Amino acid sequence: MNKKILISMIFVVLGIITFTQTYTFLFRDAQLYYVPTDQTTFQVPSGFEVLWVSGANTWRLEKNYQQFSFKIVSLEDYKNKLIQQIDENIFKIDGTNDILFYNSQINHWCITNEKNKDKITAATVKVVLEKPKNSKTSIIALKTSGTWKTVYEMKKDGTFKKNVEIEGKAVGTTNLYLVNEYLNLSTRDYVGNTKALALGSDRTTDFQSVVEEAILTQTYTINLGSIKFVSDTMNFSISENRVLSYEDRNVITFNLYTNLQDFTKTRLVRYIENTTYNGLGIDLPYGEVWIYEQYNDKNFPTKKSNIFDTPVGDMVKIDLGESWDVQYKIEKLSDVEVKTSDSRMIDFLITIKNFSDKIRVVQISATSPNIEIDQMTMDGGYRGLKDYSQTGKIDMSFEITDEVKIRMTVKTTLN
Repeated sequence: MNKKILISMIFVVLGIITFTQTYTFLFRDAQLYYVPTDQTTFQVPSGFEVLWVSGANTWRLEKNYQQFSFKIVSLEDYKNKLIQQIDENIFKIDGTNDILFYNSQINHWCITNEKNKDKITAATVKVVLEKPKNSKTSIIALKTSGTWKTVYEMKKDGTFKKNVEIEGKAVGTTNLYLVNEYLNLSTRDYVGNTKALALGSDRTTDFQSVVEEAILTQTYTINLGSIKFVSDTMNFSISENRVLSYEDRNVITFNLYTNLQDFTKTRLVRYIENTTYNGLGIDLPYGEVWIYEQYNDKNFPTKKSNIFDTPVGDMVKIDLGESWDVQYKIEKLSDVEVKTSDSRMIDFLITIKNFSDKIRVVQISATSPNIEIDQMTMDGGYRGLKDYSQTGKIDMSFEITDEVKIRMTVKTTLN
């Protein structure tokens, strides 16, 4: 979603809704903070910038500096001098000990000794508002850097925990929403529906219900409710589930050009059906996942991977790295173009070895336009073949006990 669009969108909502609580929207790369005030001045919290002010005829920003000496100057006197920018409206004059800065308290450019630089940059900022007679509450929209991430935990017995870690500016008690968007990068357009919903809302409608309809339904959002945001880094436990069934598969992927003469390790991938009847059935935004192993009846996190955005009803796939005991090679035996049928026939020999004394699950997959299996034979120690292949993809799985050889002829049309 475009940054200006989202900020404008929330600003429109705030302009017609009266509320007394603060609201914080923590994106993947930014923190938006909305504060109501019935005063004519407002002290901007350290680290925030002011985006908008609603409910005021006019407003301006004033910087309050610590006590130090300075002299009012004209920029004309410095147009032929070399200067280096230190901060916004703060410059170092080369070859001197002077700092040139704009003093918003007196609305003039000034110079001071460079030893006062920290006093300039540490200036506090306040919003000065001029309100209409019939307006009591103004809304200050603020922004700073911030982020959040999801951290999952999964144990061998199926225990599955969903946690979030937030990083931002502590603002005290606030209604906190975690938005699964990058504010500065998103191209999602919320303008049309949001304006219609906001302008058509009754003034007595509470802010939360408007946000839920106008903003939060447009992307995945975690509503943490009213919390005490008292530390710049905080952790929250969101849910704990018990997965009833999952499967670790040794995944082999190939394409029409694959030709592996030497044995290589498979990728071990954990498959979890994200459904309520499997004990899960929750939205899973992108995040880290810790996989636990059990040693002497105690659980320890041993692997870290990722879970990608997975809605309810979809399949969770967690890459656990290379397999230790299942290896494979894929030899291309022939590759023939059949002009009469405008097709191509590729003959593969796939050899898979299970070096473990336990039964393992193997999954073979390939995707390509118009690809399909023309002929296939399998020999060796396998059972429970499941073949979901169709035109455009090869998708099959089975249990392997020792060694399996698969002779597969793949057909694809050239158009």
